[in-house]
Amino acid sequence: MSPLRGYITSYSPRVRQYGNALLTPVIPPSQTGPTPRMTKRGTAAINYAEDGFDDDDFEDSEGPRRPTGLRSLRREESTIDKVPLAEKLGKEVHAPVEVQGVFRDWMIKRMLRPVCADQLQIQAQLPLTLIPIRIDLEVPAHQPLEPFQLPRTVLDPGINPTLPGYRRPEPLPAYRIKDTFLWNLHEALATPEEFATGFVRDLDLPNPQAMTMAISNQIRQQLEEYAGVALHPLFQSTVPKPPSASQAGVSRDVSATPAPAATPDSRSNTVTVIKEPFVNDSFLNPDDAYRCMINLNINLQNKLYTDKFEWSLLHPPGMAEEFAKITCADLGLGGEWVGAIAHGIYEAVLKLKKEVCESGGLVSGIGGYGNEIDNQAANGTEAGWRYDPEGLGDEWEPKVETLSKEEIEKREGDRERQIRRLRRETARFSSTAGITPDVSRQGSGGYFDVDSETPLGRGERSKRKRRFRSLSPLGRGGTPGGRGTPDTSSGAGYGGGGGTLSDWERQNWRCSNCMVWGTAVWAVRDGPAGPRTLCHNCGLLYERDKVAPEWSRDLHRHDIPIGRA
Repeated sequence: MSPLRGYITSYSPRVRQYGNALLTPVIPPSQTGPTPRMTKRGTAAINYAEDGFDDDDFEDSEGPRRPTGLRSLRREESTIDKVPLAEKLGKEVHAPVEVQGVFRDWMIKRMLRPVCADQLQIQAQLPLTLIPIRIDLEVPAHQPLEPFQLPRTVLDPGINPTLPGYRRPEPLPAYRIKDTFLWNLHEALATPEEFATGFVRDLDLPNPQAMTMAISNQIRQQLEEYAGVALHPLFQSTVPKPPSASQAGVSRDVSATPAPAATPDSRSNTVTVIKEPFVNDSFLNPDDAYRCMINLNINLQNKLYTDKFEWSLLHPPGMAEEFAKITCADLGLGGEWVGAIAHGIYEAVLKLKKEVCESGGLVSGIGGYGNEIDNQAANGTEAGWRYDPEGLGDEWEPKVETLSKEEIEKREGDRERQIRRLRRETARFSSTAGITPDVSRQGSGGYFDVDSETPLGRGERSKRKRRFRSLSPLGRGGTPGGRGTPDTSSGAGYGGGGGTLSDWERQNWRCSNCMVWGTAVWAVRDGPAGPRTLCHNCGLLYERDKVAPEWSRDLHRHDIPIGRA
């Protein structure tokens, strides 16, 4: 017997009606009065047909200026309707509320993909590289569907169509979706399209196909932008193995005669002290050369969290989540702040990693040489101390402030501009051919860097291109992990992607091993079936094991792309 399942959800009505950081209603400001007519010169037009009497003379009567026209009545009705809508939406609640549940057809449909425990084997073989994802989407004004659709036997006398469950809710204004989460760069089971489909269904958004494609594209584009920095071998830390204790032999190899040994005296009460080397734990004590500063400014609803602390670029995945849990417990913040703080740390770390790669992999303290990242650490005898007699280190203290509506809008605008600038810089950095080029390549020009004063003969440029054309597919040299990138790693961990697909290739491309569609991958690699035939996960395991992974074979065979159902 299958386990019991719930077929009614009240999640989408609750997040639409009450205040939260995921959905924010965008209510246009209502006009309190009619807009005055303007002349061509920008001055207000005067109506000389109006009388010069004052309305105060007609206090006892209804007055001749009482709005009786149809336009005036409609304007007043629309103004009255907007005020309760603004007060009704976005209200904060601190206790459970009762909302009318909804039912949709997808709640009773079964998944087409066969689920088994063997699929966890493929995910266990892949590395964990968390990428911060930010979803920013505009939802137009719409009218939600009724909670329950009327059955076909609507004329049955036992069915009352006027019940609240069969009535359509009130029209909703435009909403803005803002969500942050972490996505594994080597995720093998779930695809961005599956996540977007569940996201749209849970929120009961209008035009599901367009919303799903928009969310899926945002996730895939951010994975492509951050992959070049996140997979850099400079930050792939390895756990040191403890030294194995050498065991003394009890006998000699060249002779069968046992070696003389002292007879232990169990009656002696002596204490023996053995000095062993201390094994440094890289998780808690990473390399100080990559210790940088992180400034966090996180805004959820009307609260602003600011903090400044030290963080190592070699911290493993999961350390940011532990830091966020302890910080939220100390400050008394809710559960939604844990994910927001962890997302902010991962986003700041990727930005610092990019700066470290551009500066040659150096991080310095006060008084560096100019091309390193300043972490405000003192050198020499004052190392380890931050001397701040004026502020006494108040900027290193976590703070939570309550903002007004104007301050929130201003900060949101600044935050959006900063995010767009960061994405442009990261995309420009990830598209370079070599993350850490050699000094000789920086100083000397390339083969095609011909001086403008040196003329070329007819067809000379085309001959040079054909002569030095790479045998690899197009687009491979500009992606980290491809053959055009200098091999600076010692294993297959640096890579996972050898090229990208164009928009028209994604529609019909599928991995030859796991059968995942091209709209769900951020990079492709070569395989036994030819170039650009494996996805980033199957290609990574194929490069390491020289055999296509068997656990992921036909894993996504039953997947249906968006718009083809």
